[in-house]
Amino acid sequence: MAIIRNVNNSGERYTRLQLYLTHGTKRANEEHHQILELCRQRDVAAACKLLRQHIRYAGESLKQALEQKRTASQMDGDNPRRAKS
Repeated sequence: MAIIRNVNNSGERYTRLQLYLTHGTKRANEEHHQILELCRQRDVAAACKLLRQHIRYAGESLKQALEQKRTASQMDGDNPRRAKS
């Protein structure tokens, strides 16, 4: 159970980070509602397809946001006018 809790907590951190960095709460909520509706309609194939797309998009958008932050941070370090205090 400790392993499962640890995995769940780690996933939760990344989910919150992704939503924060990408401002993706509205999209995520809409997709969650669509997935739920597909489940209610018992359209398993469509629900699974949308769920895969949802997870893939979340991962890619988090990766892009982190890469942009890293690039911006590196550029700040290369700019002598932006010396750190």
